[in-house]
Amino acid sequence: MQDKKEIMLYIPMGIKLEQEFFNGFGKKELVRSIITMSICFVISFIIYLFNMTQSVLIVGLLSSVFGSIMLCVKDSQNQSVLDYIFNVVNFYKEQQIYDYVGDYF
Repeated sequence: MQDKKEIMLYIPMGIKLEQEFFNGFGKKELVRSIITMSICFVISFIIYLFNMTQSVLIVGLLSSVFGSIMLCVKDSQNQSVLDYIFNVVNFYKEQQIYDYVGDYF
């Protein structure tokens, strides 16, 4: 019998494929956050037109900036809150009940 040697395989962790502005926030997340911010800006401006108070507009704009960045920043598992929401929606869109009909029994 031959002696079995244990082969150690080194897999580096934390290698980034794209340049990031800060940890977990790259170009793709920047585009997503700009789209989210623009939608929230429109919504807060429409609310401002009906309410006519500047505090509502300022709070809406600031919360949309911080909220969109928080939604798009990826964590250590390389998944953001927005990605998680998309995955959950896609999971519930898929077929959940499988009716098997056959002559197996």
